[in-house]
Amino acid sequence: MYLTVNQTEKCVMARITRQRVCHQANFTLRQYGSWRKATVAAKAWVEATLPTLPDPIARKDLKTTRNTSGVVGVRLANATRSRNGVDYPDWRWVAFWPGCEQASGIGWSINKYGDGRAFVSACLARQMESLDRAKIDAKVERLRGSAAYRALLRKKRLSPP
Repeated sequence: MYLTVNQTEKCVMARITRQRVCHQANFTLRQYGSWRKATVAAKAWVEATLPTLPDPIARKDLKTTRNTSGVVGVRLANATRSRNGVDYPDWRWVAFWPGCEQASGIGWSINKYGDGRAFVSACLARQMESLDRAKIDAKVERLRGSAAYRALLRKKRLSPP
């Protein structure tokens, strides 16, 4: 799992990444004489190194630099509609997660719900990992005006143009 055979450089690379730090060792054919011996040495290094490193960070809710909305699994999407040659912008907040039954996620139109409510609805859908609009809308109504609702709105970093 942590090994890569680099035929160009004639080595087996062992790499383990923890907390965005890469721990790496190379096992060359010149040192070990054969691919099999280099691979065995690399596996031994991995087995000795793994217990000394911290546990990996769960990737599920990890916010990366690519996140622009402020909430993991929520994005601002432009779904421009055309009718009779006229374009109508329809920005929406979309929630998605690994294993979501709808490949494109579930979205709330800003034209219909308003920017704040659409964003909060998408955040709650992501937290609940649910496509059930009635359940999500009921939770939004319960939260409306509360500190939790305002806290979700403070996370929002984007607004539609």
